Amino acid sequence: MTTRVQSYPVRPLTRPTGNAYRNSRSSLYLVHTPTLEPMMDEETEEDGESTDSPLPTTSSSPSPVHPHEREPSSVSVVEDLSPCYQLGPSPTGGAGLFATRPIPRGTVIFAESPLFTQPLPPHRTNSTILNTLAQHSREEQCAFFALANAYKAPLPGHPVLLPALGIFETNALPCGGTLAPSEPSAGEKTAKGGKGGRASTDGGSREGIFLQAARLNHSCRPNVARTWDVGAQEMAFRALRDVAPGEELCMSYVDVDILGTREERGAEIEGAFGFVCACEACMLDGREGEESDRRRLTVRRLFEEIGTCGKEPTLGLRKVKLVIRLLNEEQLVHYETSFCFDAFQFCVMVSDFTSAKAWVKKAWEASCNTAGPDSPAARTFKMYWANPRAHQLAGMHPRMMLSGPDDLSGDEVSSRSASRASL
Repeated sequence: MTTRVQSYPVRPLTRPTGNAYRNSRSSLYLVHTPTLEPMMDEETEEDGESTDSPLPTTSSSPSPVHPHEREPSSVSVVEDLSPCYQLGPSPTGGAGLFATRPIPRGTVIFAESPLFTQPLPPHRTNSTILNTLAQHSREEQCAFFALANAYKAPLPGHPVLLPALGIFETNALPCGGTLAPSEPSAGEKTAKGGKGGRASTDGGSREGIFLQAARLNHSCRPNVARTWDVGAQEMAFRALRDVAPGEELCMSYVDVDILGTREERGAEIEGAFGFVCACEACMLDGREGEESDRRRLTVRRLFEEIGTCGKEPTLGLRKVKLVIRLLNEEQLVHYETSFCFDAFQFCVMVSDFTSAKAWVKKAWEASCNTAGPDSPAARTFKMYWANPRAHQLAGMHPRMMLSGPDDLSGDEVSSRSASRASL
């Protein structure tokens, strides 16, 4: 039976189903909580192979600390927000948010609570939205109705919706396992770990309107990721990479497969949101555009191939290194976490715990930058960095030495493999 490497977090091409007009917006990078395997026992720790560990595992040893990690840490504690960004005219049309100073990778640009939330269709309608808006101030109502509406004109496969519903569907962001203290409804139960709010019985799947985040435009090379904090009831927006002053802050919208070609992406965006994408990646032409398409399609193909390399960890690791190189060339760093964790799993399979620690450290750093040091992903990677033998795949193949992420350009996958993906 073929061993499949556990994928983590959610991989590219995850798409919602069951809703004919679901096109809300978000960063494509979503963090899912994995099952935590037990920590290693005393006998495992005494097998004498952790002498080169970059992180001692004793309780008195210091824990790894990310530059954006603090005690206590919460996305609601964000310093010096005002000079970080401002609203201005976007070169692609309309308004957008722009950096007013250098923003280092992983910085929380802003954190925002939703104006209001709604359940998933079919439980939300134009009437439920209007009823909720009636509880808000005149200024908030005006701000909501000033947002874009992609459903006010007919498009192929794009129904015309009533104004309030159309605006909500255009701008809503998924809130994950959200609490909605201001909107309890019949059948809801108190959620643990929240602020005394209520969580819906379907797992809390709701979507919300974020007035400031609604000004973030789309890019197929996003520089902003979003993370929902259930406890703080806020959405945090972090820089995926270093952002220069004057650079527009952009995220990728839900339902847009940014690993597709320019033609595929353009058709999706125009069909879902009614505009032609003019981001940096979509404006490439000639050979540059063809190479960009080829790289993205190769990443999409290798994603599937890596998942079937459980019996060939050496080949799997080579493919991971190629993917990370291609992601860096395309500036799609928000996928890096998932592939670094794949590399970690290949290494623990063959008991190369030194390389495993190096890979999971890289996954931890990437996760801190995209989702924050307190995210479930970052906490899990931190645990495996200290105790790689705790993973359930540890030692399942004969021992061998692989390699860490130090030399990502040295992978042995032929460069011809990157051109096997057809355009």
